[in-house]
Amino acid sequence: MKKSLCLILLSISSFYVSGQQVYVETGTAISAFHYKNSDGESLDNLFGRNNFFMQIGYHTVSKVNRMNYSAGISYIGYGASGSDSTVGNYFDWDARYIGVDLGLDYEIIKKRFTTSSLSELTVYIKMTLSPEILVHGTQTINNEVYDLAGVEQFKYPFIFARGGAGVSYSINRAVTVYAEYMGGEGFPIKIGDRDDKEKLWIASHNIGFGLYVNLPAYKSWR
Repeated sequence: MKKSLCLILLSISSFYVSGQQVYVETGTAISAFHYKNSDGESLDNLFGRNNFFMQIGYHTVSKVNRMNYSAGISYIGYGASGSDSTVGNYFDWDARYIGVDLGLDYEIIKKRFTTSSLSELTVYIKMTLSPEILVHGTQTINNEVYDLAGVEQFKYPFIFARGGAGVSYSINRAVTVYAEYMGGEGFPIKIGDRDDKEKLWIASHNIGFGLYVNLPAYKSWR
C-alpha cells in the first residue's frame, strides 16, 4: 500500500513541472451509505455523517477554449450509522479513503473587471472521476468494533463519478481562491459473483474551499 501511494505521489509531482497551477482544497464531505443484503432488501434507518476531505494536485488549460483539466490526490472520510429494529442491532461505519481525482471543468462565466486589473471572476461547471481505495476503517456493531480491512463490502476499490459547479476569484498574478460543490455516487469495482444481490454504494456531497497557486507559464485570460 505504501509503495503504491509513493508511486502515485511521484506521478502527481512530475506534473507540477509542466502544469500551470497547483492547488490545495479542503472541506466537508456529507456522505450516505446505501446497502442491500443478499436478499436484495435495503437496510432502513441508515443515516449519513459529515467528514473532512482534502485534495492536492495540478490544474491546467486544455486546447479547447475555456476548458481545463486537473489531476490530484484526495484523502476523504465517509461514515454512516443505523439500526435494525428486527434484531435490535446498532451499526456504525467510519471509513477513510485515498483517491486519484481526474477532473474536467468548463468556464461558463469569465469576467475581468478592468483591462488593467489583475482581478478575475470565473464561474465554472465541473465533472470528476475518482478511483478510491480504503486505507483505514472501522465497523461498530452494538459494543463490538471491527476492522473494515478485508470486509467484503469494503475490500474492493470504489469509483466515484461527481458533478458540480464552483466560483473562483484571482486575487493577483500568483493566487486564486475558489469554492465549489461536487456531488455524486461511488460504486465498488467488484470482481467475482456479479449475481450477488448484496450491494453497498456511497453517495457524497462535497463542499470545498481551495487555493490555486499560478506557475510562471500560467495564462488565465483566453
